[in-house]
Amino acid sequence: MVITPLVSAKVLSLCQGFTINSVRFCLLTTFFPPQHFGGDAIMVAGLANLLAAAGHHVEVVHCADSFQLLQGATPASPFPIDPRVVVHTLHSPLGALSPFLTHLTGHPFGKKSQLREILAQGFDVTHWHNLSLIGGPAALALGCGIRLMTLHEYWLTCPTSVLFRDNNAVCTERHCIRCTLKHGRPPQLWRYSSLVQNQIKNVDLFLAPSQFVAGKYQEHLGIQPTVLPNFAIPAATSVKADDGYYLAAGRLEKYKGIQDILPLFKNSSRRLKIAGDGSFAPHLRALAAGSSNIEFLGRVPHHELASLYARARASVIPSICWETFGLTILESLSQATPVITSNFGALPETVTNTGGGSPITGWAGAG
Repeated sequence: MVITPLVSAKVLSLCQGFTINSVRFCLLTTFFPPQHFGGDAIMVAGLANLLAAAGHHVEVVHCADSFQLLQGATPASPFPIDPRVVVHTLHSPLGALSPFLTHLTGHPFGKKSQLREILAQGFDVTHWHNLSLIGGPAALALGCGIRLMTLHEYWLTCPTSVLFRDNNAVCTERHCIRCTLKHGRPPQLWRYSSLVQNQIKNVDLFLAPSQFVAGKYQEHLGIQPTVLPNFAIPAATSVKADDGYYLAAGRLEKYKGIQDILPLFKNSSRRLKIAGDGSFAPHLRALAAGSSNIEFLGRVPHHELASLYARARASVIPSICWETFGLTILESLSQATPVITSNFGALPETVTNTGGGSPITGWAGAG
């Protein structure tokens, strides 16, 4: 396996602390391959594979009903999972109503008994990831052993997870109920109770993928996460070749900022390939209409991404939200393809730490 130099030493040092005996890990998250949308699910899968390869016992718990609830037209996307990893795919008799009720109440509706039964096996490490729909904050009380939580997004402090106010701009002033409605989600009244503050006491250590995220959580919840940057395990290493196109890969949502760079390509001879899908895709396609140099690839299978990155002149990450890390930066650099990012959130931090690209303020004149 190839791990980017940025965090390989930290990942290995974490594993080296358990060289005498095999450690029992339970990783819990809402989405996991193939029923996922990217980002956090890919990170959990990569971590599970690394821990299993290091000789540890690894079990992953995820919620199939949540993917069913939010899937829409998004296809499932496979990712190679080490056969030694035990995967629990949770279903509830309530179906998609189970995660919906969890969203409303902050409690593991329809899945509490399943979570209890799995965790009753006894694990040395319970590692929570995206718990938004698999159990809500109340599920944190079910952990055992050393209890970790990786803050892949801002869900503990933001009902939309992305701190993108009114689905229009980065959040600098909290108007959560109005913002939640503008994102098309029902309000969560439990956020105005002490539920989160009470339940985060069940976590022994919070991990943040960037100093930026750690700062946001310290500001909003008063916790001090340990910074452990993300890593990327490429599906394959391809021969580097410049086919003359720029690549934008990821979910197609407004906060990803693709709409801001389309005019740069539409009014030039530069080629842009866009890999991904999301609710904003129809709007982006309409903006790019009539431009033969802009190509929408849809959701690309993970095993095909390496070649796509390797043949690009550069990857473009124009997010206009508070990005928590920027995993696509590492995926691109693992194929020796530089990155051009916006100056939002943790993107400048990640680019600076890797030395593999450049953040810019505004896109005028970007070449």
